[in-house]
Amino acid sequence: MGAPVFLLLAAVLLAMTVRRVVVRQMPKGIDWALEVAFVRLDFSPPYRDVAQQIAAGLAEIVGIHIKQLKPEHNLSQIAEWAENGIYAKDLITLFVVAFDVKCDANTTFRDLVEKVAQKKTERGEGGIP
Repeated sequence: MGAPVFLLLAAVLLAMTVRRVVVRQMPKGIDWALEVAFVRLDFSPPYRDVAQQIAAGLAEIVGIHIKQLKPEHNLSQIAEWAENGIYAKDLITLFVVAFDVKCDANTTFRDLVEKVAQKKTERGEGGIP
């Protein structure tokens, strides 16, 4: 009587193990924060987190083209990367609403990061020390 129970338990364990090896979980999507982590290298330590946060948000809009991002790029150039046709004014509106910063189409990514970090500091949200 012990042998059939043992064989059944072994078969169940074997089936569970094989299932985990054969059936893999589907990818959950792109981790944009990880994809844009390279921008941290272009900024001094107080601005790195803000730069990565903004770049990750932009990546959701413009897609994989975000890998071209440099601190010198302005909002007009970044808007051109979007496949679904957005304008710099759309990005400007986004930053006014999300961070309460005023910018224009010629505002560079570096300037934007500095403005947002300053606003976060003023609000006490952990911007620049």
